[in-house]
Amino acid sequence: MENTIFNMAKSFIERAKLLSEETLGRTATEEEINLLKQKFGSKLPDWYCFLISELPLIHMEIGWQADEPEEDYDGVQYIEILAPKDMIDESYNAYPGIPILDKGYICVGGDLSGLGNSYFINFNHADYPVFQVYHDCGEQSDVILSEGREKVTDSLKELFQNGIISK
Repeated sequence: MENTIFNMAKSFIERAKLLSEETLGRTATEEEINLLKQKFGSKLPDWYCFLISELPLIHMEIGWQADEPEEDYDGVQYIEILAPKDMIDESYNAYPGIPILDKGYICVGGDLSGLGNSYFINFNHADYPVFQVYHDCGEQSDVILSEGREKVTDSLKELFQNGIISK
């Protein structure tokens, strides 16, 4: 699965390059990867660290079809892939990250709509589904996970496969 995710992410980046080099992000530094490994330990798989250290994903925007298109709104929401320090901050120092971290959810994306509803991957699930988790749904993990999240994709692979490139 991890090789497939890497290949789909690489393909997404190639599609983005065709549109504009400016759509690309940056790669994680060695220091950033060491910080992630130190802070998250086994909660964050090595393949994710490899992914962001090899491909220019940090600060890249990936669109997903959140709503039905309307006359003056295309329905696309964008996820900004977070830098490691922001992943740590959102997962360890902010809600909803704090209570759901032990359930396998790590914050990997920022909400560009301005509402503050960050994006999390469930790293305990074999397909690595991506969720937008609402910041104002409480402080209890069971409430957050039952009432305060929306599934963006069934897998991280699918996010890259179907991702909409920011213009």
